[in-house]
Amino acid sequence: MKTMLDYLLEISAKCRARRFSRFCDVMGLTGSESLLDVGGSSEWLWRGGFFAKPITVLNLQDGMDVPRRIKWIKGDACAMSMFQNGTFDLAFSNSVIEHVGNFERQLQMAGEIRRVAVRYWVQTPYRHFPLETHMVFPFFQYFPLKVRAWLGVRWPFSFEMMRHGDPLRDATQIWLLDIRQMRQLFPEAEIIIERFMGIPKSLIAVYKGPQSVREKENEVSAILHENKDS
Repeated sequence: MKTMLDYLLEISAKCRARRFSRFCDVMGLTGSESLLDVGGSSEWLWRGGFFAKPITVLNLQDGMDVPRRIKWIKGDACAMSMFQNGTFDLAFSNSVIEHVGNFERQLQMAGEIRRVAVRYWVQTPYRHFPLETHMVFPFFQYFPLKVRAWLGVRWPFSFEMMRHGDPLRDATQIWLLDIRQMRQLFPEAEIIIERFMGIPKSLIAVYKGPQSVREKENEVSAILHENKDS
């Protein structure tokens, strides 16, 4: 018999599959690109054979059961010093930037993505969607911190609670973003709005790349200057 977690995971998997199809279409992918998955895993998107080159996955956790075609690197999305400027054709990140910390940390992650990849696709849940999708609780994101902490360890239907994880962390340490903030983080990107029943549900910062190598060099210089000043 299916549990509520099973149903939620099925819905999540369908949403991600649709998003991946849109990702390939919007970015005009051929499968020959070098790709960095920032904060991702080897569990769902990259087990297929679409990409000819190995996929690089950067995550704070150790990789488990990692397929041979995936290169797993343990590291911080806000400090990718292991990669040179423009190392990857494309960076991809799905529901990660809201987990890295406050807006200063999010600026650091965004700056690193813009530095190491020529193009990028960065998705995050929309702050003002009525259902907070990590806690699966209406308007949870607007509650005071103490109320979120109290509910977080008692509400039985959050993803972390049903997975026997750390619901208090999700309840108190997720920093959801609005459209204005996403534009601040990714100023050269187009912000795509994903909708559910007509209501904005997720934001995706999409940048298809500069028109020339010189443009990219100028962009990287500007990004490094921003990071130095911040």
